[in-house]
Amino acid sequence: MNKITLNMNTFMKPLSVFGLLLCSFVGTSQEVLDFVPEVYTPTEPACVFYEGEFNGFISIPRSQNVIQKMQGGGTACSTFIVTYNGFESFPEAQTAFQFAVDIWSMSIESSQPIRVDATFAALSPGVLGSAGSNSAFTSNHPDAIPNVFYARALWEKIEDMESDTFGGVTIDINANFSSTANWYFGLDANPPGNQTDFVSVVLHELGHGLGFFGGASVDGAGEGEIRFNNIPIVYDTFIQNGTGDAILSFTDPSIALGDQLTGNDLFNISAISTGQNGGVAPKLYLPTSWNQGSSYSHWDESTFNGTINSLMTFAIGQGEANHNPGPMTLGFFEDMGWSICGGSLTVEEFDLAGIEVSPNPFMSSITVKLANNFSDDYTLDLIDINGRVILSEGKTASNGSLTLSNLDNLTSALYFMKLTNVSNGQSITKKIVKK
Repeated sequence: MNKITLNMNTFMKPLSVFGLLLCSFVGTSQEVLDFVPEVYTPTEPACVFYEGEFNGFISIPRSQNVIQKMQGGGTACSTFIVTYNGFESFPEAQTAFQFAVDIWSMSIESSQPIRVDATFAALSPGVLGSAGSNSAFTSNHPDAIPNVFYARALWEKIEDMESDTFGGVTIDINANFSSTANWYFGLDANPPGNQTDFVSVVLHELGHGLGFFGGASVDGAGEGEIRFNNIPIVYDTFIQNGTGDAILSFTDPSIALGDQLTGNDLFNISAISTGQNGGVAPKLYLPTSWNQGSSYSHWDESTFNGTINSLMTFAIGQGEANHNPGPMTLGFFEDMGWSICGGSLTVEEFDLAGIEVSPNPFMSSITVKLANNFSDDYTLDLIDINGRVILSEGKTASNGSLTLSNLDNLTSALYFMKLTNVSNGQSITKKIVKK
């Protein structure tokens, strides 16, 4: 019996990276420049599946929320448009693929269609499938981190527009799957011990195409590299080691960076993802010998295998199934810029709908309006994208309002503001942007 290893060729070089010229138009009183993103197009898929050893029977079904929506005819939070190639003789495969697509459409929100080109055909021996984002873009949107690459589908969600003007194509995710593998096409997350669960594989690969990938690599000499054209991927901005050093703080390229990428000591500090993991930053899969396609861009196998958060670990065995993206992965997606179907995934008891933060984006001050008019004591922590607390102040609410001032010297960037009630320990984390 075999085990599937989810190897991820993480958008490796050569890459076609190019900057596009700024366009301009003349207003009534001054010339205004339109931002045009930098674009890179990968030559390799983000993730490739290979057959491996058997790993045991595990069955993780869809969340009850997704089941209710799918069975009750609920409205999808995003629209996937799939072009099916080679599925004509395999209707069960297309049904299972669409089932996985429907799970994602009930899990993340986007006003823009997510276009997938899916091919079912014979692949190289041992290869089960592959997928990746067609390209990635930088953004100057207030909800985006400046000078960072976003997967095409996520960029379109943030910008609320199609990206074909910049990338020349309309496809967001390319996906290929073997037509000769011993697949289980059932929709019940209960594959037999000698078959591979197709729905789980599709869910995993689409997750990479939607943005679950970093830019790291280590060459044969042990030198690590992480940026493309001096620009990181948004995934990389959330990664730090056990002593709190951001992965992007190491010289790129360098042996020191390579040591970090093979040191088995990197964590994802996404605030919401960490909250969904019981307040512990999720560990990444990092074997001490760099394994291109497996290292870095997956959750740690030994930590999360068999749990609800196992979908994006690097391996899945025959007889195993996971039809749930998992709250930890969805929390990371939310912090990267996706909206989650049904609202924020924060696990705290504050009512997020009752918390107003303004202005956002802000310049020199920011005001938090609570849902009540109590005069409780609070701690406000301002956290940068690398997880460092750069400001912490104790405040007493006045008629349900709190204000942080003197923020003029902050660098223009995305931040997280954590608001904690001193008396009961309840807290929320909100994303805020400094102009």
